Amino acid sequence: MRIELMLNKNNVPEATFCQVESEFTRRMAISWPDALVRVRLGGSNEISVLGGIKEDKQQVELQLEAMFDEADDWLEQPNYDM
Repeated sequence: MRIELMLNKNNVPEATFCQVESEFTRRMAISWPDALVRVRLGGSNEISVLGGIKEDKQQVELQLEAMFDEADDWLEQPNYDM
């Protein structure tokens, strides 16, 4: 199975992209350890699941939604203290 997440490059800073890539890859590896996972920047936000069953795509979408709902727990905010 192949799972690909594309994020809009205009809305995602580089540091945030790296964190999202790491967290998404980690979460997908728990449920689908043999899946090829790719996170990339593009012109829009999209998710594609190739080679899985219909329920796999629904499950990936639910996990992605949960990941962003829990972003306060894993997403490090930049520190602007001077």
